Amino acid sequence: MRNIIKSGSVAADILLIAAAGPIILASLFLPNASQMLRPLIKWHKNWGKIKRQRINETIRRLNKKRLIELVQKGDNLYIEITQNGKKLIKNFDYNNLELSKPKKWDKKWRLVIFDVPEKQNKERRALSEKLKNLGFYPLQESVYIYPYGCRDEIDFVCEFLEIGRHVNYCVLDSLDKKEGELREIFDLPL
Repeated sequence: MRNIIKSGSVAADILLIAAAGPIILASLFLPNASQMLRPLIKWHKNWGKIKRQRINETIRRLNKKRLIELVQKGDNLYIEITQNGKKLIKNFDYNNLELSKPKKWDKKWRLVIFDVPEKQNKERRALSEKLKNLGFYPLQESVYIYPYGCRDEIDFVCEFLEIGRHVNYCVLDSLDKKEGELREIFDLPL
């Protein structure tokens, strides 16, 4: 399912809208839809420029792929996200995850330590790769370090990979070895 829909596309944003809760299909076509949807879609300013036909086709395609379902309630037709749609959104979030870097460092180190069982080798490799991609530095094979707070992001990665019970997130005030080297690596003041 990974390559079905591109993140940031009309389809992805319709999924994100539906994930926020059931939405009346007709509301997507109201003149003030861009204001209503502002918190849910990045390109809300362009919503009025997207042709209704493209939105309708996208909704039909998402429904056919069982990522959303159209549910009639009284006089209104609602868009609701399915479990498959939720999984796909989670995948977008995982692939687009980035860590923020505050302007000022709090002089604490974040350590991620894991001991994932051999039978979950694929998930262990995926975690190592994701930590490197996020900017963590490998201290040892299963020990990665980063200078900024990222607890929520690490919890999300662990939940996505279903390995949370094998991963520990620690906050350290100092390191007795390698601190100078790590400050250089992360471009932090000495």
